[in-house]
Formats: sequence, C-alpha cells, structure tokens
Amino acid sequence: MIEAILVVFSKPKDGRDDDFNDWYTNIHIRDALRFRGAIAAQRFALSPDQPQRLSGDFGWKYLALYDVFDAARFSREHWDNALTPRMMVTDSFDDTVLDDYHYYPLMFRNNDPDAAQRGGLIAEQLNAAPGQEAAFQDWYLDSYLPAAMQRLGVQSGALLKFRPYGQLMPTAPAHAYFAFYRIADAACITGWRNDRLLDDSPLVDHASMQITAWDKLTDRVTEDDVRHTSAAALAAEERARARMGDKVMAGGKEKLKQ
Repeated sequence: MIEAILVVFSKPKDGRDDDFNDWYTNIHIRDALRFRGAIAAQRFALSPDQPQRLSGDFGWKYLALYDVFDAARFSREHWDNALTPRMMVTDSFDDTVLDDYHYYPLMFRNNDPDAAQRGGLIAEQLNAAPGQEAAFQDWYLDSYLPAAMQRLGVQSGALLKFRPYGQLMPTAPAHAYFAFYRIADAACITGWRNDRLLDDSPLVDHASMQITAWDKLTDRVTEDDVRHTSAAALAAEERARARMGDKVMAGGKEKLKQ
C-alpha cells in the first residue's frame, strides 16, 4: 500500500546530462529501491512541449516519483546511507538546490487500471488561495480532478498534499499540493493548454501555480525488479558504476534532515 510519493526534481551540472542520467537510472534508483520503505520508482524528463510558459526560475530538467510504503523509514535509510558505498552520488549532480519531498495522497483515480503507462505525465504544483485551504481541497477533489480525468488520453490522476511527517529535508516545499496525471502521449498536453479551470478558480493561488509536462524517461522499476534483477540490468549497473568511478560527491549530507 502506498503511504506517500517522494517527488524529486533534479538537474545536472552544465554539460553533464549523460553522466547524471547514467548514474540516476542505473545506480541511484536501484540503490534507493534496496532501502526499506520503497515500492517503485520512475523517471521523467522535462518535455520540450509545455502547457504554459515556464517561470524564469524553473530550472529543473528531471523528475522522479518514488512510491513509498513507509516514508519515515525511507528517509532514515537515506540519512544513514547517503554518500556511503550504499548510496554514492555522482559529482555531476547539481545539489545547490534540493527539492525532495514526500507528498501524501488525498485521491487516486485510474481510467484503465489494466493498461500499461504509454506516455509521460502532467505535473501540477499548487497552493490554495489565502484562507481557502478547505474550499480548494474540496473543489479540486469533487470538481476539478474528475473533470481533468475526462481529458483526452488521461490514464490516471492523483492529488497529494505535503505533511511534515517523514520528510527527508528540513525545509518545506514551495507548493503544498502536488498533482500528477499520467497521459497517453504528448497530444494530451493540449487538454491543459486549452482548459482554464485552474486559471479561473478563485480558490487557487495563481502566482505560485506551476503546470509542467514530462516525457517518460524510464519504465517504472519496482523493488522486486532490483532484488531479483535481470542479467541485463545488473550489467548496466556494473557498467555505470565503473563509468562513475571515483567521480563522486564527498560532502553535502548536512542538507538532509537529521
């Protein structure tokens, strides 16, 4: 059972995308899924086709979603193992700003539970308008999310909320709510570009609202996939570790919550 989803926005240092992605996909996700508390993970890359113009300070290039059944345990595993041989971090990772927060589900909906995910996703980072927290939540769950699920090509959707419990970081995110919609293909982005439900709602803090589209970068990888791995996946991990070698970070653990 999913207790929370760890939402991780990340970016590599300039010119180091290949090193960063090799590490994240073939080493980091697999290390994390060996920790107690994890269920599965999947990575996405910022799409060149966006539903709205991105704000000037939106510098993230990659998004990872981790399904977690014990957020507190998963965070403790990170604190205990980060920057050790159990979780080495490439020096291609830009850690000047970290954005790793557990969000707790308020509602999941799935239009076709038996269908495999075909495309990427739409992410909504949201805050309620001042003094409208309860009304915003009710409106989103009762009205907006069901309407968004009717958009062409939407496979599933969810609204999640930040809570201080079980967090990896000592800070709070800029957005109290995170919603994501798995979509069939890039054509589905039009549904967000043309629909003004969020823009017109007085319950949404429009100044902080951020809607982004993400392309699927990897398939969903489960804990079982890692613990009972294939020869090809193990070979890819060993090759990535050899490529990374000693080009790893030695400091920065103090940024995590202890």
